[in-house]
Amino acid sequence: MNILLLSFDYTLLLEPTATQSEARRRQLGYARELRRRVPGSNLFIVVRSAPGMVTRPATIADDLALYPTPSSAVGFLSVAYRCGCQLCSRHGIDLITSQSPFSDGLVASLLQSRCKAKWLAQLHMSSLDNPFWLAESRANRLRAWLGKSMLRRADAVRVVSESAAVWLQQSLGIARERVFVIPVGTALVTEPVSAAKEHTAGQNILFVGRLRVEKGVSTLLRAFQRVKEQRHDATLVIVGDGPERRNLEELALTLGLRESVCFVGMVPYEQLPEFYTKADVVVLPSLHESYGRVIVEAMSLGRPVVATDTEGARDLIRHGETGFIVPVQNVQALASRISYLLWNSRVARKMGDTARQFVRRTQNPQALCTAQVEMWLKVAGL
Repeated sequence: MNILLLSFDYTLLLEPTATQSEARRRQLGYARELRRRVPGSNLFIVVRSAPGMVTRPATIADDLALYPTPSSAVGFLSVAYRCGCQLCSRHGIDLITSQSPFSDGLVASLLQSRCKAKWLAQLHMSSLDNPFWLAESRANRLRAWLGKSMLRRADAVRVVSESAAVWLQQSLGIARERVFVIPVGTALVTEPVSAAKEHTAGQNILFVGRLRVEKGVSTLLRAFQRVKEQRHDATLVIVGDGPERRNLEELALTLGLRESVCFVGMVPYEQLPEFYTKADVVVLPSLHESYGRVIVEAMSLGRPVVATDTEGARDLIRHGETGFIVPVQNVQALASRISYLLWNSRVARKMGDTARQFVRRTQNPQALCTAQVEMWLKVAGL
């Protein structure tokens, strides 16, 4: 069985020891499991590179090859289609899977009939009707139109939450049997945590993620200002980088939080456990979030999470048991829940312990890998 995957995840092109190389390790796991189930199988990944990256094909395992495309949108479309045609001609492709229903979905749709292969589209969002996402740019409204059209054409759709499965059925009329719900997962779920590291926190609030408008960090800063009125010793650690960093740093200064907020920037993936284990509470104040990988990472390391009311949070957090869910952009509610956990350390520890048990039971990487390959085989009709 040969599978062609169309991807935007340029971290696949990084060396195994580089930052955020978990994506490559995950694909290697899929390739091994696929070959175990169907000997002789191969996984070919056509991936859009980042600006400045070398775009030479690379074989990283006997059963896994990467084919980079240029970083531009036009370059990706043309090269991905041409490369896909060549792979279909040389190897025969049984299944095409696109990371999204957008431009790569368009390429997959064009290749679908040419290769006479099944097409599995992936949707890493809860819906294409989210008002916050649509309001971010005109391009998103165009993506929504294209995505809905592509999703209806696909043979099957993989989503990361039950909410997305419901939306596909109710809004697009896609039959439930064509939809697979498989979370993204993270290797941190199996990260060993020693007793010495389990509760080393000290009034620390942690945010991890890209510094973009949709992540809601400005709301978190305003909430933290209120938290500081009650807990003068509290600190906010922000791990990540992005286009909003300068604006957020200026906002922290304006709010009088300069000495209490630490902008760490990007850190290697393997160093994230150090930040999680030093936090009393992890906060994800997103405007929209289909899955919430940070939620899983924090919970897997025994930390309670306060997150906004997004589909991802509702799928992962048991309100009052493993963390709290608050309304989107509600500064007071966010501050109140954070303060409660800082004042009630015993409750926070109990929530963290319950959270860790939950994600290790439901987000096991090996189980998710097996589910992914089983989905491929089912969609391909094998």
